[in-house]
Amino acid sequence: MTESINLNNTIYFVSLILFYWMLINLVSQNYPASSDSGETRQQLAIRNGESTPLLDRSELQALRDVDPDFIAEDFLSYAANTYEIVIAAFTKGDLDTLRPLLDATVLATFEHEIQSRQSRHERLEFMLVNEPSPTILDVVVERGSVDVTMLFSSETVQCTRSADGTIIDGDQKKIVHVHHTWTFSRQLSSPDQSWLVVSTA
Repeated sequence: MTESINLNNTIYFVSLILFYWMLINLVSQNYPASSDSGETRQQLAIRNGESTPLLDRSELQALRDVDPDFIAEDFLSYAANTYEIVIAAFTKGDLDTLRPLLDATVLATFEHEIQSRQSRHERLEFMLVNEPSPTILDVVVERGSVDVTMLFSSETVQCTRSADGTIIDGDQKKIVHVHHTWTFSRQLSSPDQSWLVVSTA
């Protein structure tokens, strides 16, 4: 009799444990563990390697409401291409290429850096190892303009050489992972106006 009771108790407890184990698994599948709350949206984009818009639907919809022709995929391609052109022009000191792509403030900063580098007779070498992975981080629509903040993640090789060719900064043999945050802006009053880079970081 006692053995029968013990056996029933054992079966009961084993069944109870299996039930709770199945319940925990079910909950974990339906509600994945959230990311560390300390991570910013930009850090999440970097960690996940995302190359699609990191936005709520409402933010993209707000942009489409004021600019029905906006297509996120086309903008990502345009922004990545502009990023590569600007980086290459800055490296070469090509202000003519930079002028139509940058707003006055960013252009002045780039021009100052280029002139300073040239006055020291230094040469910047910068090579993109892979195509930049663009992510839309934020969209702001106000006062007749729209600002789109982008994250560009890429691998680069870069160094600066002095007048005699000595490397004084960077490493021509080292691949560096870089993450740049740029903001593109456009006035909505003119559908033909192109996007300008209004901030870089």
